[in-house]
Amino acid sequence: MKRLISFLICMICLFGCNKNNVKFELCPGKKHPYYYPNLRYNGDFYEIKAHYYNNYRTISLPNNTGVVKIMFSVNCKGKSGNYFLETYSLNYNNIIINKKITEQLINLTKTLNDWIPALDEDGESVNSHKFFAFKIIDGKLTDILPK
Repeated sequence: MKRLISFLICMICLFGCNKNNVKFELCPGKKHPYYYPNLRYNGDFYEIKAHYYNNYRTISLPNNTGVVKIMFSVNCKGKSGNYFLETYSLNYNNIIINKKITEQLINLTKTLNDWIPALDEDGESVNSHKFFAFKIIDGKLTDILPK
């Protein structure tokens, strides 16, 4: 019986105490559009662009040209989550871009950890939404929007 209890405690700690299992939650309050209030990043857009351009590894694949759009939320504590991805051709028709490219971009987005929460009219930190659109030409990252 002691072995069973010890085993169960170990399993609970192994699966329940892992900090990677922390669920992302928005703070209480209303949702704001992505453009208001102004969500900022430590180092501004310069740091965001540098993050992607320095860490993205080109995956040379012909026929992988288009736009990868990643949308996500940033809560009142500056933590991000709720990632959503869409891919388009340069003419904004739905297409599929290679999973190695899209996964790399979403993983890079998840490592942006210096969000400065937006403040509402009363100076309170609030939930925000953000998106980036990445222009990909044959697997190469060529532009990041919005600027």
